[in-house]
Amino acid sequence: MPMLVRKCPKCSKLFWRKEDEVQYVDENTIKVVCNHCQQVLRIPLVTQGANAGAPKMGH
Repeated sequence: MPMLVRKCPKCSKLFWRKEDEVQYVDENTIKVVCNHCQQVLRIPLVTQGANAGAPKMGH
């Protein structure tokens, strides 16, 4: 089962979520909760290029 690993923009710590813990708001956005600060985060998905469909990692 793939996991989402990302740096939280609120507390700047890495958090992780299993795919079944991710909510899809729409086809371009996912909603997750940070493990550390418990903030609800909306993460845009990459829609073009080699990583299409993957969470945008801030690059």
